[in-house]
Amino acid sequence: MSRKRHACLIVAMLLLLVDCASVQPVDSDGDGISDVDEARIHHTDSQRIDTDTDGLADGLEIVEYLTNPLARDTDADGYFDGVEVRHGKDPTDPESIPVSQDLDGDGLSNEEEIHLGTHPQLIDTDFDGLSDAEEVKKYFTNPVAVDTDGDKFWDGEEVSLGSDPADIDSQPPSGTSH
Repeated sequence: MSRKRHACLIVAMLLLLVDCASVQPVDSDGDGISDVDEARIHHTDSQRIDTDTDGLADGLEIVEYLTNPLARDTDADGYFDGVEVRHGKDPTDPESIPVSQDLDGDGLSNEEEIHLGTHPQLIDTDFDGLSDAEEVKKYFTNPVAVDTDGDKFWDGEEVSLGSDPADIDSQPPSGTSH
């Protein structure tokens, strides 16, 4: 191989390395952890910002709080990691326990949540896009059912599209997909 061709080949390889080094890894859910690292290292879901639904993004659990992104309650003290962080407690210390009348901060007391059958540590027990307090106090929907009126549209989806989630006759505009 000629020196000129060899030199060109080396330059091309260096350019390729520089170009590859500038490529940002894909982070589909925006949690600060690349999809590759989520799959290969952490075994978290690259499509969900909070794999264990404890209220902390996977990236925060791994990098900042050093909690387990696959366990809602890393220290097994009965409180979700996100609840402990919101209340200024250490989610890795079982002796660091939050004290609050409204653990999830959704506007319903822990006692009200227990009475309603909702979870005192989840802002949105049924994951329909409305907080438990919004469902009970504002929209008069069922906080443990994603589709209160049974029209095949989730309650939060109906509110965002301008229809009443408690009225089966009130549906989002036609052409709206869900």
